[in-house]
Amino acid sequence: MNYLIIGGSKSGKSHISEQIALSLNKDKAVYIATMKPFDIEDEERIKNHIKAREGLNFITIEKQLSLHEIVNEIKENDTVLLDSITSLLTNEMFAGNEIVTDPSIKILTSLDLIMNKAENTIIVSDFIFNDSMEYDDITEIYKKELGIINRHLARICENVIECSFGNIKYHKGGN
Repeated sequence: MNYLIIGGSKSGKSHISEQIALSLNKDKAVYIATMKPFDIEDEERIKNHIKAREGLNFITIEKQLSLHEIVNEIKENDTVLLDSITSLLTNEMFAGNEIVTDPSIKILTSLDLIMNKAENTIIVSDFIFNDSMEYDDITEIYKKELGIINRHLARICENVIECSFGNIKYHKGGN
């Protein structure tokens, strides 16, 4: 079973994704953490996420880019929670001295490998498309790449959930 969970910042999507992961496999869930902290707020957010998972049978893999490198660590009966696509995209797009303008290709290839191997996959992503502002070219590329990833995942996942202020709405599925 594959889930895509989308929402804005602090919408409750991480909490919902953790609940779903544990409902699918209460004995062990693999948590792929992609956030690279850039400031104190990021570090606090990571600490809070780790604290929330204490004692819940999550095995955490910190992997900020190149997800294909951890596919062999995933077993066929695993439930995998990846949090988040947005952080992963940032890390892949700005990994070196140059801006990668098509990181969605690498990300989707890696996600397909993980999703084809694991029994269950829960993927967390952000919704950043609800304003009418025009941004600089780099930000527009980022938004476009996130849109490509989210659309692909929405197409192939059996369940697509939107989180908003702790509320959940199924756009697809509903199990």
